[in-house]
Amino acid sequence: MGFQCRIYVGDDEIYAGDFGEVPEEFRKKITDDLTLWAGSLGKGGLNELLYSHLYWYVSTYFVCRTCVYEGGDGVDSCPECGGALEERHHYARHEKLDLIMSCIGSISKIEVVRTA
Repeated sequence: MGFQCRIYVGDDEIYAGDFGEVPEEFRKKITDDLTLWAGSLGKGGLNELLYSHLYWYVSTYFVCRTCVYEGGDGVDSCPECGGALEERHHYARHEKLDLIMSCIGSISKIEVVRTA
């Protein structure tokens, strides 16, 4: 069974697709939950549902520009060599997901269609 989704901010469509940009490990859960809940949740509930399913997209980690250190938050410089740290995202960036995340608080409607 196929899945198509349209996400709106007011009358403006900001997303149309099947969430093919979402890694497989997260895709089934988001499509199942949107199919189940998109038609019955209010604006706040839609925003929370969508954000909770896309939180992985904003997760980051740090890498040292000088050595091979990779680590978590709360460090100003590399604990191994003192070098500068660069923040990176765990997952590849996608224009469509960036737009959803930048509009997450303004999403007004989500339409979901299951296709044969």
